[in-house]
Amino acid sequence: MGQEVKNLLKGVSVGGDYIGGNSTVNYYYGSQAEAQREGGSGDRTVFLSYNWHDMDTADRIDKHLSGLPGITVKRDIRDIGQWKSIREFMEGIRQQDYAVLIVSDAYLKSKNCMFEVTEIMKEREYAGRIFPAVLETGIYDPLTRAGYISYWQRECDQLEAAVKGLDPANAVELAADLKRYKNIASSMGEFLGIVADRNNPDIREIEIQIEKALLKS
Repeated sequence: MGQEVKNLLKGVSVGGDYIGGNSTVNYYYGSQAEAQREGGSGDRTVFLSYNWHDMDTADRIDKHLSGLPGITVKRDIRDIGQWKSIREFMEGIRQQDYAVLIVSDAYLKSKNCMFEVTEIMKEREYAGRIFPAVLETGIYDPLTRAGYISYWQRECDQLEAAVKGLDPANAVELAADLKRYKNIASSMGEFLGIVADRNNPDIREIEIQIEKALLKS
């Protein structure tokens, strides 16, 4: 069962890295897979993972893929209902058929974006389900990749030091955040290595190349 919900969060920051914008959300009670089975939809779903600093690129990819028959694009500004859990939405990347990852410097330093990456990496053969859209071309240099790993190691160290100064009973959620930070740090090398090893399409025509790949799949 679903209902149309108006999202009027323009200019309001939610969840740290997300900033709401006016949109119409089709919010389904239960999983999307259940909703598709009930409606008999055979659409393939594509999760759009990006940082809001890269909105122009995200808008372009979203517009193109959303216009393709049989393709449903899952995106935060449409699919996070008012007062709904941002983390649950991000965890939903695992339930989608594919994920487009707009890899920029801001993306690689965002805890929300990298949480989405670590979630999709939990799936077997996840590398075949992702379409990296590379804005940060420095990742092809191993020194740059090492810099991002160092960045997350420092983030872990800072948060761990802050948590140690607190009573454990008062820091349960922070301890969970620290665990997620450590997971990001330990996964960064593998993720960047996989993306850097690919013959990634030019960002200027990335949406066309994603369309071609979807047609072949």
